[in-house]
Amino acid sequence: MHLRADGERRPRGASALLRLVALSALLAASLPATAEAARLLSAKGSQPGGYGRIVLAFDVPVEVKARVSGTVLTLGFGETVTAASERIAAGMPDFVSVVRRDPDGSALRLALQRGYRVNLQQAGEQVFVDLLPENWAGLPPPLPPETIAELARRAREAEAALKASKATPAPKPIAAEISNAPGRTRVSLKLPPDLKAVFEEADDGQRLTLAGAWRIEDREARGRLKPEIGSIQVENDASGARLTALPADGVRIETSRDSDEAVIDFLWTPPAAAKTEDGKEAQKLAAAEKPSRDKAEAVGPATPKAEGAKAEARATEPSPRRAGSGLVFPFEKAVPAALFERAGIATLVFETAEPVAVPPPGATGLVPLAPPQRVGNVTMMRFNLPTGTLVDLLPVTEPRGWELATGDVVAPSESLLAKRASGGKGRVAIGVGLPDPGSVTWLDLDGEHIAVVTARGTKRAGVSKPQRFVDFELLPSRVGLAVLANADDLAVRPDIDGIAIEREGGVAVSGITRAPEPTVAQAGELVIDREAWEAARRGDVGAMLRAQYSAAAAASNSGRGPGRLALAKALMANGLDIEALGVLAVASSEDPVLDSEAQTALMRGIVTARIGRLDEAEKILAGERYARNPEARLWRGYIAAKQGRWGAADSSLNAGSDVLERYPEDVAAPVYAAASEASVELGDWDGALRTIRAATQGADALTRDRVTLLRARIDEAKSGVEAALENYETLAAKAQRPVAAAATLRATMLAQSLHKIDTKEAIDRLETLVLTWHGGATESEALGMLGRLYTEAGRWRQVFVTARRANILAPDAPATRTMHEAAQALFEDLFLGERAASLGGVEALALYFDYKEFAPVGRRADEIVRRLADRLVALDLLDSADELLDHQVAHRLTGPARASVAARLATIRLMEGKPLEALKVLEETHLPSLGEDLRRARALLRARALSDLTRTDLALETIEGESGADAERLRADILWSARRWREAGEAHEGLLGDIWRGRKPLDDAGRADVIRAGIAYGLAGESLGLERLKAKFAGPMADGPDARTFALLTRSDAPRTPAFREAARRATSAETLGAFLTEYRKRYPEASVPERGSDGAASRAEASGTPTPKG
Repeated sequence: MHLRADGERRPRGASALLRLVALSALLAASLPATAEAARLLSAKGSQPGGYGRIVLAFDVPVEVKARVSGTVLTLGFGETVTAASERIAAGMPDFVSVVRRDPDGSALRLALQRGYRVNLQQAGEQVFVDLLPENWAGLPPPLPPETIAELARRAREAEAALKASKATPAPKPIAAEISNAPGRTRVSLKLPPDLKAVFEEADDGQRLTLAGAWRIEDREARGRLKPEIGSIQVENDASGARLTALPADGVRIETSRDSDEAVIDFLWTPPAAAKTEDGKEAQKLAAAEKPSRDKAEAVGPATPKAEGAKAEARATEPSPRRAGSGLVFPFEKAVPAALFERAGIATLVFETAEPVAVPPPGATGLVPLAPPQRVGNVTMMRFNLPTGTLVDLLPVTEPRGWELATGDVVAPSESLLAKRASGGKGRVAIGVGLPDPGSVTWLDLDGEHIAVVTARGTKRAGVSKPQRFVDFELLPSRVGLAVLANADDLAVRPDIDGIAIEREGGVAVSGITRAPEPTVAQAGELVIDREAWEAARRGDVGAMLRAQYSAAAAASNSGRGPGRLALAKALMANGLDIEALGVLAVASSEDPVLDSEAQTALMRGIVTARIGRLDEAEKILAGERYARNPEARLWRGYIAAKQGRWGAADSSLNAGSDVLERYPEDVAAPVYAAASEASVELGDWDGALRTIRAATQGADALTRDRVTLLRARIDEAKSGVEAALENYETLAAKAQRPVAAAATLRATMLAQSLHKIDTKEAIDRLETLVLTWHGGATESEALGMLGRLYTEAGRWRQVFVTARRANILAPDAPATRTMHEAAQALFEDLFLGERAASLGGVEALALYFDYKEFAPVGRRADEIVRRLADRLVALDLLDSADELLDHQVAHRLTGPARASVAARLATIRLMEGKPLEALKVLEETHLPSLGEDLRRARALLRARALSDLTRTDLALETIEGESGADAERLRADILWSARRWREAGEAHEGLLGDIWRGRKPLDDAGRADVIRAGIAYGLAGESLGLERLKAKFAGPMADGPDARTFALLTRSDAPRTPAFREAARRATSAETLGAFLTEYRKRYPEASVPERGSDGAASRAEASGTPTPKG
């Protein structure tokens, strides 16, 4: 190469020209630089006479360097420059034969016809490269006069601009959106009211011009306008933005502008045969053109079969609530919160890492006492409450967050009550059933130590009035729980049923203070009278009963009723309750007067209760005429105790205590025992001990065993756990069967809590118990305890089997409800929580489909279904995953959530080899104004589907302007699939970037791209590309496993060899979807699915007998 040396003498005119060029370059460099890559606007060649001239025109000044190697001229730009059309070889065929652009846009390479001297001149944004023959003599050719004049003018303008330069405002983007309907495709732009939009005719179409600092973004519209309808072209520059709409043949254009939108409609006549289906599409378009609904509905079940079963649950979900005039605290996601009052001060707590700002007080009058304070993982604010003002904390959905409101009334909520619970090592604890609790945080406020438990607000609950205990006090709260500690070692922790409050030595619990009992009437004549019963039992009972039978039979019609009533009482006194009920039935049927008497119905209710038909007896005794009857009240309490309604039982049994004193001891003993059990369940130990003493008088063996069991429970509550455990074990071995079963359950629970037996032995004991004992609270409590132990042991399937069994046997039992809620929480945790990672793919699928009645409803159910679809894909069960997500898209979701799941579904259909169906679901779920990440992800998937359908140009148009590894990989795959070999080779070479500069061995993906680029260049006959590839990657490929293949591909005669043809055959038949999806998953994990069959090895190990937890 012959370039002018710095020391060579130049003419005076040439020196002046160079100084002018340098001044222009200096002024251009002083202007603000753009963040975008430079653009090569044109590259032209000419042969003006005796030499060749190449003129490169850029949009900004670019430093170009020339280097000649043999007959190849390389023009390096020193940076990446976007491509433009070039006509160098066509304009100077005597000098240049072939021109190629480097894939990374950093250079042009020209194949010269022979050796030339090169003279390069920079003139602002233009570069002149002259090819001079070897025998050239004299000065090099000058710049064109018009170029020199333009440089001088620009130099003057630039000098003036430097003196009065002002920052140019950045152009504001305006998105162009496309929607389709039968006979119409609409291009719309939402415009500010003050923006002037001008429509004018241009190039057989219509042009929309936006003057000023505006930029039209057409990424959303790329690839969405069918070529048979027309096309749009966008131009953005310093003067403004222009959009040109060009219709195809048979299509007309109409334009309109209202206050906030400019519209261009492509109109044509749709085929008549498509009217019905097109009507449906028009409805979809009408819905799409309304303001975007950014929220996805979340109601109902996750699968079609569960729709009916979950309808009631959907109806109970909280409805969306807009924020009112209170203090609104918005958050990006749901945040647990708490609000409690103490000494006229409301304390508000949010469990979030986000910064919390206090809004202006507005109409509430609430002013914070201090700025928000960070304590642990919560943010706390305190407000002074005006006298007589009530404060409430309400969850809101628009915007998402909480609203602190004031007023004269508060919204209804569940009132939380403290109840006795079993703590660690058998100690007494207090439980509070706070729904869906968050974390526990201790606050030091005004010298007091307060534990605050946040709640997520799914079910409103709080403490309506202070609840005081020896060791602590529950403060009034509207959301969450606040515990004021009176003991230094008080512990507050989340428990399976809510919140547990305990101390190392047990919480001090006093007896229960009862509300005043409603008044009852004075006990008159009783159905069960001690003297009458004792008389009926004396002497020859058989003879006495036969005599009464005979007397009743021989009596006249008017006297037969009283005789039968006396016979029924005698039968009851001797334990023949069923026979007595039969006599009463006959007497009532024959004597309407007797049947209408209150005493007869009362007797029938008592007899029915004694034989265990509790619901029927309760219906009889609940009549209005027995509301103040003490004997009826007593037996209603007995029935409530048998049904486990301890509050009602305790109240009614205490109201009828005077009646029991007139009962025979053997009749009173079971009722006293029921009263004692109610007191124990309510934590009233003193009251239980009082009634226990009465229950032991005249009791049968079963009642005595029940009393012993109650004494053991009182010992356990009062920290006498060793004595309690010994009594439980004795009763389990020797007591009557119902008591023995209950004692076995309590002995197992206590021994396991004291670590005297391990979880496995406790499970074995309870499994034996539920097999040998059925019925009553013992069975439901045993199943509940067994479910908790199965959870500790990780036997998930057995947890759900046990919960299902409990739901069938005793659906209304408290233990069953608690276990069902725990099973639901476990189900959610297995699929959405920390336990999800430990659950194998096959096991997860089996658990879901076997026990999906425990799945939550709403958004959480939708998320479980989406994760289940990911597991199905990982197991290579694409059809099942397709079916699940298709139901979500078709029936469950709307708005952006639907568009996101549709992207997952499209990915699965691409993996299934169904690009047409993938394209269809993307089109059906298209929405304008989606988030940038989701819009881009869907565009990539759409381009891939179009490529698989051989719509190459439309696919490339869809991702035009997109950058990033995933988009570049997809662009290379599209060109490869279309067999556009030269472009495909450049795209694969471009994927490698500057990695060749490091001279390090390439990874598998890098070697594959080099091999593909070499094959593509060989198939295209691109000798320049092969030479460049060889120069760049000969070193990095030399030490790799593909070194011989690379050497073969870069030989000049490679395409003629059989080995090349075989390598090309393998490369062209290899699938490229996997590499594209790998890059796609890195960028968009939320809109992608796992690799197909990625869980296959783990699943095969699982199926072949890899040890898993029992159950």
